[in-house]
Amino acid sequence: MKINYTVISTLSAATILLSGCGHVKKTAAEEEREKWLFSLNDSISAYQKRIEEATGELDAIHSKIGNMIVNFDHVSNPKLVEGYYIYKGWSYRYPLSNTGIVARITQDEGFEIIAALSGAHFNQIRVSAGDVEMESRIVPHDQALNYRTTTLNSVCFYGGATDSIGRLISEKLHEPVKLTFLNGTNTGSYTIPDDQKEMIAATWNLFNAQSEAHHLESEIPMLSRRIDACRRMLEANDSILNK
Repeated sequence: MKINYTVISTLSAATILLSGCGHVKKTAAEEEREKWLFSLNDSISAYQKRIEEATGELDAIHSKIGNMIVNFDHVSNPKLVEGYYIYKGWSYRYPLSNTGIVARITQDEGFEIIAALSGAHFNQIRVSAGDVEMESRIVPHDQALNYRTTTLNSVCFYGGATDSIGRLISEKLHEPVKLTFLNGTNTGSYTIPDDQKEMIAATWNLFNAQSEAHHLESEIPMLSRRIDACRRMLEANDSILNK
């Protein structure tokens, strides 16, 4: 999608008017105004260029998402508040029935990690790989996001800290990654198996691509509005000169 904008030829008119018919020296204010008018045209050109770049990037990301989403199943049933996307093969393994970790993407494209621990309670997790570690926020026991049975405690984590945990696992996919369960103190630990790391990494990569697409989708119209604002200022200046 290439967007063409007509830049108003105010500068030539402004230059003639400010210069006068002879060789009248411009005032400092006139010189500053002329620089400002030139800067508006430079800004329009820069915004147009960025729109073209962002449009190309958005097309590429949409194609990438299309290739990734085929590796996910959409799960929806009447018992759920909303559906979610989960890596293929994992819809039959979730909800977890023993100690482990799983990731999913909500209907509104949020990233969630659900961790489960057998035989103990927790309200927070820490993920570490080498000398790098990330901690989730604390999720108090409420039988909703932090759900307990007599044998298993499952907790759903979301938000910026959870996104960072997903990124860390994605970056350390081929390294040992340790999951520690916390409830004020360490209540359990678990080395994340390769298949769980692969599932979490794939889920975070899809979420990240969707986030990048949303950013570009909001950037393009914002740049168009800036171009319109610059054009209005040039038009207003042209009106003043033509009076």
